Amino acid sequence: MENTDNIYKKLNMLNKIYEFRQEDFEAENKKDRKELSKISHEIDIEDIEDEIKEMLNKEGKNEEAKEIIEKIQLLAENYEIQIAYYSQKNYKRGFKDAICLYTQCLQDSDTDI
Repeated sequence: MENTDNIYKKLNMLNKIYEFRQEDFEAENKKDRKELSKISHEIDIEDIEDEIKEMLNKEGKNEEAKEIIEKIQLLAENYEIQIAYYSQKNYKRGFKDAICLYTQCLQDSDTDI
């Protein structure tokens, strides 16, 4: 019974650490967004689309404008996909490392009993 209580306390502590880390992660993301806004280029895809449309509409090339805009949108999506992939991969790796460390601590504490 005492061993079960011990495990429950350790799992409860893991939950508290996870919740704290989640709050920390959100605060860090907010700080990162502020920092990145200082060094990011002040342009967005809509500005580029408008310029392409305007330029090619003058020349009567509406279809070419649409194709170029679609390619730019796909390129931006590719970057977003890559960023999401690596973020998820690194988060999972970090969480896996944390769980491995936690289980190792549990095993080490079990041998101390």
